[in-house]
Amino acid sequence: MDSNVREKLEGKVRESVADSVRYLQVLESMKKIDSKYHDAICFLIQHKNLVTAGENTDLDQGTAIKALMEDVELLDDITDIMERKDHELRMISVRLPPYSGIAKRGLDHMSNMTIEEVFVEDLVNVDVGEMSDRLASDDPQLRVRPAADMLCLINLIDHVTKRTRFRKELRLLRIARQVEQFYRSTTDMNEARHQAENFLSRRLRRMFPDMNADEAAELQQRSSEMMDQIEERIHEERRVKAEPEKATEPNTESDGGGTGDDLSVEDVKKGVQIGRVEMRVAGNMRRIPTRIMPDPDDPTRMVIVSRDPETQELIPAVRRGAKRVVERNRDGYWAEVR
Repeated sequence: MDSNVREKLEGKVRESVADSVRYLQVLESMKKIDSKYHDAICFLIQHKNLVTAGENTDLDQGTAIKALMEDVELLDDITDIMERKDHELRMISVRLPPYSGIAKRGLDHMSNMTIEEVFVEDLVNVDVGEMSDRLASDDPQLRVRPAADMLCLINLIDHVTKRTRFRKELRLLRIARQVEQFYRSTTDMNEARHQAENFLSRRLRRMFPDMNADEAAELQQRSSEMMDQIEERIHEERRVKAEPEKATEPNTESDGGGTGDDLSVEDVKKGVQIGRVEMRVAGNMRRIPTRIMPDPDDPTRMVIVSRDPETQELIPAVRRGAKRVVERNRDGYWAEVR
């Protein structure tokens, strides 16, 4: 055999062997990922398109986010991945060897995320010898698949640990859990809001020290909106649990405010509901839980109502001789029509 031909052939063999060795080393290292994170990794794989979606990608993330909200342990595990608490996942994130041998450091966009949940089973059940046979298989599909799976998993971990849309949603979920604890721990909604606002203004930066200014501003804004939603949900839960006798106690507030705990069955039949109405309080705009209902004279519009001190019936509240009409704004909250 000609020496030049032999050298080229040996070079290709060395390159192929080196690639296989690198991926086998990566497999051995990935096997060291704590098994407690396997369910979390399966979740990331199951929702891989959402996890790797860009900022402007139009994907419905409701199902995945709801699943995380309902499974506290799963959310904790994915949050631990985000915070790089597992040694091996931290090595993947910063591209220490052997991961630097197959993937460069930084966040890459992979157009074809072929990984499936069965790869997590392979991490447990497939030994290095069997994986070596796969990487050397004559079948191109069988030969390429393990390498592609490893690269996909690295990319998924990157989208959880680096500045991505999905990581932002994870951080909001973590904030939501803390804020909800404030509301669950007290019956005083004002005190709960005060604690939540202090938490957002003072501890957010310490919770996520790697935030840049833009991310901090967005998280602050979305956290405030989320706090309103949590408050409304907690309030509604307490209203539903309230005893009917307590619900019919009179409310002497004449400005149309109120928490909604005084709604009777008859009130609900009339269409009375509790809406968060934007009002100016102490110089600032606040969204206050307020009783509203269709205007008896014009059911196409909603008005703030108050309870008549004599008859205890809910009637349209009046200010300066006019009914207080409200409409939904672009944020989905109610606001008075001026």
